[in-house]
Amino acid sequence: MKRLLSLILLFSSFPLLAQELMPPLLPWSGKSESLIVEDSNPWVTPGELTDLTESPTYTETMDWLRKLANSSPYLEMKSLGKSEQGRDIYLLVASKSQKFSPEDLAQENKATLFFHGGIHAGEIDGKDVGMMLLRDILHGEKMQLLDEANILFIPILNVDGHERRSEFGRVNQRGPKEMGWRTNARNLNLNRDFTKIETAGVKAVIDVLNSYQPDLYVDVHVTDGADYQYDVTYGYVKTGGYSPAISQFLSETFQPEVDQALKDWGHIPGPLLFAANGDDFSEGNIAFSFSPRFSHTYGDARHIPSILIENHSLKPFRQRVLGTYAFLEQAIRTIAKHYPAVQNAIISDQNQEKESIAVKFKFREAPADTMDFLGIASKKVRSEITGAEYVVWEGKAINQQVPSLLMDVPVQTVPIPKAYWISSEWGEVIEKLQNHGVEMEILDQPREVKLEYSKVTDFKMGSQPYEGLMRVQEFASEKIYRSQTFLPGSVRIKTDQDLGELIVILLEPESVDSFFQWGFFNTIFAQTEYMETYIMEPMIAQMLEKDANLKAAFEEKMSSDPEFAKNPRRIYRWFYEKTPYFDQNWKVIPVGREW
Repeated sequence: MKRLLSLILLFSSFPLLAQELMPPLLPWSGKSESLIVEDSNPWVTPGELTDLTESPTYTETMDWLRKLANSSPYLEMKSLGKSEQGRDIYLLVASKSQKFSPEDLAQENKATLFFHGGIHAGEIDGKDVGMMLLRDILHGEKMQLLDEANILFIPILNVDGHERRSEFGRVNQRGPKEMGWRTNARNLNLNRDFTKIETAGVKAVIDVLNSYQPDLYVDVHVTDGADYQYDVTYGYVKTGGYSPAISQFLSETFQPEVDQALKDWGHIPGPLLFAANGDDFSEGNIAFSFSPRFSHTYGDARHIPSILIENHSLKPFRQRVLGTYAFLEQAIRTIAKHYPAVQNAIISDQNQEKESIAVKFKFREAPADTMDFLGIASKKVRSEITGAEYVVWEGKAINQQVPSLLMDVPVQTVPIPKAYWISSEWGEVIEKLQNHGVEMEILDQPREVKLEYSKVTDFKMGSQPYEGLMRVQEFASEKIYRSQTFLPGSVRIKTDQDLGELIVILLEPESVDSFFQWGFFNTIFAQTEYMETYIMEPMIAQMLEKDANLKAAFEEKMSSDPEFAKNPRRIYRWFYEKTPYFDQNWKVIPVGREW
């Protein structure tokens, strides 16, 4: 009780909210402010009633959206399933045809845009944007958008994190007043989950991608980090990805039209921004090669045009929401206008002829180019508390020439086999592949097949759990070949399918997002059978007597490796591994390759 009272006194005397400690703010006004309706409008959103300084709770949001759906024949609201704490994850489907099933929408010659808010629940801009945009389509002057495209919208993806809301949600973000929590109720980060599918939220997203096959997927975030003039930054896989035709369309057609629309509405669009030195942009901006555990790279691996929006956290919630509205409205217009080109790009990437794919990238030796950077002046100040230097942003607009550091050089590639085989006992992995939408043949009779496998020769585990799993941090392996009888329930997965690249990413151990590196096969590292010395001694004598080649190899090993020669346990082990009693499955990754 005394401890609780002390904590209450501590927090009640906390001097200032972080909002009051933010860097100076550049003044802003723009045409997009006209998007906010009057309080007297019957369809004013809860956020607009606060002039977009606050964002509604889960219950308030869903009540408002349910009322909106009930008011129009063009909108359907349905649950995609339950969160870890039992909340519904809702999807809104807007369709001018008044048909809402994936099968019906697939029959229409019309683009489909899918976006969601709150994958990181404190970064909730997308939710309020979607409410305003759907309102303006159904009860405003923008029904034409629904003539051009179908719209899929998940208002809150991380619904449990959303309800862990307070004024202390995100320390470096300007609003809304109360913000949710980054991770879900099990403390898992949904935007690290797109390959392993451990969260209800990401499973819901992948279900939508599988069933509706959208022509554009947009994930709305808010940044961490540095200060600059841009308010809406966004990115996609430009180079070093798995969908070059889609990347070309996004770069040459989509981005110029969206950027111009944002400028017309009074916003400053920019690329994804990550300071090379972690403080300011004097040493360059990093363009990371995100792995497919992240939403937009996962979309690229699936050949779905995918955008990651990162609104600037130091800009007010109001400005960020309005900028995202302008982005999404133009995104709908652009994919509708260029729908045949979008489809052609998707089909082209799905039908690529590939013998191998890159699964790991590094930075280029030299910067790709320089960018005209709209920055904010800063200075380094030495802390009187720690003695270290830290950045102070001064609130003054500056222009800089900043090098672009691209991480798109392949470090490791893997050949693509004809098919993969997985035995029935690895049902969790098989189920995850099915959740991804992977096509597979499920055996109903035993079948013997000779396959190639990877056997781990050395490995190092991560020192602590990452996203709840013990990852394989480093490893070496060798190829082995053997026959195996696969029982009913085992699967054969051909790589000649639309998700072929994703299959390789998930199943080749060298891939940083493989099921192997995520730790789903960690039990292969446990050795469970051993041999006693009183058996080994007479067996070794028989082996040496009957096999001259083995005897010669042993004598060479003893003479060339003094440490081995002095270690009885290693000697016994050396012989044991050459007997049929040794565990033939130990360290063998249970994914067979058919060539």
